[in-house]
Amino acid sequence: MKLIKLTLLILLSFISLTYSQTYNFKFSEIPENLKKDVNSVILFDHLSVEIHSQNLMTIAVKKAVTVLNKMGDANRYVRVFYDKNIKIKNVSIIIYDSSGKEVKKVKSKELKDVSQFDGFSLYTDNRLLYYDHVPQNYPYTIYYEYEMETVNTGFIPSWEPVESYLTSIVSSSYQLKSVVDIKIRTKELNFEGYTIKKNKASDIELDYELINFEGIENEPYSPELENFTPKLFVGLYKFNLEGIKGEASSWKEFGKWQYEDLKNGNDFISESAKIEVNKLVENISDPIEKAKVIYNYVQHKTRYISVQVGIGGWMPIKAQEVHKLGYGDCKGLTNYTKTLLDAVGVKSHYSLIWSGSEKKSVDKDFFSMQGNHAILNLPNDKEDIWLECTSQKVPFGHLGSFTDDRDVLVITPEGGVIKHTKVYKKEENLQFTKGSYSIDNEGNINANIQLESYGVQYDTHLGYYDGKSPTDLDVAFKEYFGNINNIKFSKIEVFNNKEESKYVENLEFSASNYATNSGNQQLITVNAFNKNQHVPKRTKERKLPFEILRGFIDLDEVEITLPITSKVEYIPEKVMLDTKFGYYSMELEKINEHTYLYKRKLQIEEGKYPKEDYEFYRNFRKEIAKHDNSKIILNK
Repeated sequence: MKLIKLTLLILLSFISLTYSQTYNFKFSEIPENLKKDVNSVILFDHLSVEIHSQNLMTIAVKKAVTVLNKMGDANRYVRVFYDKNIKIKNVSIIIYDSSGKEVKKVKSKELKDVSQFDGFSLYTDNRLLYYDHVPQNYPYTIYYEYEMETVNTGFIPSWEPVESYLTSIVSSSYQLKSVVDIKIRTKELNFEGYTIKKNKASDIELDYELINFEGIENEPYSPELENFTPKLFVGLYKFNLEGIKGEASSWKEFGKWQYEDLKNGNDFISESAKIEVNKLVENISDPIEKAKVIYNYVQHKTRYISVQVGIGGWMPIKAQEVHKLGYGDCKGLTNYTKTLLDAVGVKSHYSLIWSGSEKKSVDKDFFSMQGNHAILNLPNDKEDIWLECTSQKVPFGHLGSFTDDRDVLVITPEGGVIKHTKVYKKEENLQFTKGSYSIDNEGNINANIQLESYGVQYDTHLGYYDGKSPTDLDVAFKEYFGNINNIKFSKIEVFNNKEESKYVENLEFSASNYATNSGNQQLITVNAFNKNQHVPKRTKERKLPFEILRGFIDLDEVEITLPITSKVEYIPEKVMLDTKFGYYSMELEKINEHTYLYKRKLQIEEGKYPKEDYEFYRNFRKEIAKHDNSKIILNK
């Protein structure tokens, strides 16, 4: 606590309005092409890094952003993150109006210094200094600058000048200088097609600038920004992390350093704990079956809670502490599971990964501190097994959309190895809907249904329905069947079948006026349970390619019983659509005069497609939506 107060005192004593240079902040002076159809314009964004030694680095930021409308107000915040190893040397913030006139100088007392508490961390020593500007008029310009000093040279800031969609850039620059004995490494990505000046590039000095960048619209299904906009990776061959010095020239050496120096006795477990887990597997010889028992043990014994201390929480807490307390973060629980597997003679490896649905990979060609999550790798002759150690619910070996299909750093005793996590094929991402419903003469529906979900569709249903109260489940399934009004459930059962890696839902319900009565006719929407009405937004003169991240299959088999007092006037014809984007089929098989079997298949293909194909994909989805709204027509 004293250290935090001292840091803040130093920070505030240095806060001064050092804005001595003359800049032109007139909105009228911004080039017209950079103001067109955007929410904000970065006038300049200068990042300067200086490496003084293996364990000392300073970072200086100077930035001005003109905000054109409320949609650009994400830029109204100034945030400076720090911890006990980062000292903030000065901060200056000034607001300007559209004419370039200074309207506000932010005072030190207006800056808030708070714990960077995320709502789920057990404890954290990360802090946030921030200012939240409340705009009165548009456009306005917010200018700020600050400097930081840190001992952790293992984290060299990268350069990613394009921060968001619908933001133009007049100038964004990156400079780095290093002392002679600390050589730097770089990797340039997606520089082609952009106006980038490279003024200097050597073993100890860099100078890049991006100019006149026109803002990009976030079109539907666009790739992630970082996949097609400029990015510069920067690292050192010699570095320091939390007082631990390292030196490496490859992922293998870097992983070796992490294994030896970051391990630091965290894999110790008491003899009594070893005896306990060995008793659990004493009659099992197969290592995978042993691993299943240990994984189940960890799931029942522990729970996830974030712990963020030092270097963004890179150091796992000790295995013995997790065993004693029964909780840990992703690093602690992964390290704990590995330690227990070591105790029963099963090989596994602590692994670092970028988590999230966007499938971001560790860059296999540029070693550095990467990743925001830890998982466990079990080498296997057939296919490596990956364990998510933070969940008490997922089956053994299940990753799902949070960590699937991406490169990961596996830390072995021999060094770092890049491996790829499980790829879920469309056939594995299956939802099978089986059920029946009947319609009476008044148009009311009575239904029973069973849904089984696998792969990433299992993930969706587990996350949305598992563990909810009966009241919350009632609300959730009314949302799921949003096409049916006045729905009343008489049965809601959900079951997480971990043995078969599927999520099962059994439902029974009734609803009034499902069918539409029009004079002497009754119209019944055939697809009552799984209507897919999604049609991607139209884009005029699309500029970007599009991507479908994950394929999936929906299979539906539903028996429909029609009222015996009615005569069938029209039954939708069989439909089959076959495109590069996927497949759709729908048909009604007649069982008898009043009973039909509705069979439907929707298959979406994962893939990257050129912008010219986007309208064809829209048309495919429009056809699906149309046929999912097909109706049976009865004469009463």
